[in-house]
Amino acid sequence: MSVHRLARALVIVAGACRGTEPAPVSAPLVALAPPPVTKARVNDPAAFHRSLSDAPPRVKVGAQAWALLPQAGGTVYELAIVRVDALGANTVAVIDRMQQRVDGLPAALVHPLGDTRNLRQGTLALFYTPTTPGFVGRVSHSQRGEELRVQYDWAGTTRETDVEHAEALRRGLVPLAWVRYPKAGATSLGVVVAENGEQVFVLEGSGAVATIAKSSLAPVELQARNVSLGGSVEVFHWDLGVRAGKVTREIEPGLRYEVVFSSGQPAATSFVAALWTP
Repeated sequence: MSVHRLARALVIVAGACRGTEPAPVSAPLVALAPPPVTKARVNDPAAFHRSLSDAPPRVKVGAQAWALLPQAGGTVYELAIVRVDALGANTVAVIDRMQQRVDGLPAALVHPLGDTRNLRQGTLALFYTPTTPGFVGRVSHSQRGEELRVQYDWAGTTRETDVEHAEALRRGLVPLAWVRYPKAGATSLGVVVAENGEQVFVLEGSGAVATIAKSSLAPVELQARNVSLGGSVEVFHWDLGVRAGKVTREIEPGLRYEVVFSSGQPAATSFVAALWTP
């Protein structure tokens, strides 16, 4: 999993994003205005689409929603907020942030927005801006009637931005929740993008989608609190996977920590959204 592809895929939580730094937007939680459709983007369905549920859409025309969108060549994917443009029996057409129409998305990959209320300063949230995919960040400013601001990791540097949308992290083995899963003899971290019975589809840091047996997954409760010097934590690092360790130093209060791994790897710096207490 590379640093550049990790943040682009949203997780993710610990890496860098390709592209340009997101610019602040003027107001959070504002619905996208109906844009002119300048181009239709139709992608060949990926192999994993054949295993998705054929359940009907759970979103409404004109509403905003989370969607898993194919990127260049249809081999990698990005979690983004879109505007629902049309519904089929088990497909959804959406308008992406480039004002392009994406047809034929399986409804299983399009999810209603989550709870935007009661996001407190210092908590973690899944957020989105028009120039980034979904990220996990720490709420830095939350006052009624004012713009919500979030701090997040950008290639090892803390950045802060106003957000278009932020919501509480989801828990369990449900779409848009974070999970641990086995990969190449180690343990990795990804976000659930769909489920179908005992099969769960997980967006990896590389942007690929893995099909994992539900019995092999474990939910992860990312949290910004309860992290203390000397405390035990589990950390996701792009080239090591999930590792156990102890916090040895607070580099940025509430945001960035130095962790020594129990497995003997050199100490590493971790952003708060990439670690959790076991």
